[in-house]
Amino acid sequence: MKTYTVTPLKFDPKLVEKVIRRRAEGESLGAIAKALSTTPGKVAMAELVGTTARQAIDDPAKLARQIAKDRKAGAAWGLLAARYGITEGCARRAYEAATGQPFSSLDYRKAVA
Repeated sequence: MKTYTVTPLKFDPKLVEKVIRRRAEGESLGAIAKALSTTPGKVAMAELVGTTARQAIDDPAKLARQIAKDRKAGAAWGLLAARYGITEGCARRAYEAATGQPFSSLDYRKAVA
């Protein structure tokens, strides 16, 4: 298996807490982003980080195989990053290391014929 660097996810815990609290009150991602002067994508990732159960896998090879399996099952890169506590780029590199294919080769959004 090709080697890759595992990069831990660093996300502002205060932002995560604010987003989770506001979402519990029923506020939309766009409204939260506007109120906090940030982007909707960052708010969506903060929600994923706050609501996704973390799974710690210390072995990079095992992590890469699990990411490839989850990705083939339809998991988004952001979800994988939140689940394993790594950056999205690291999740992509892990997928490439496990499968030997570019991360763009499997797009879960495309309809399978």
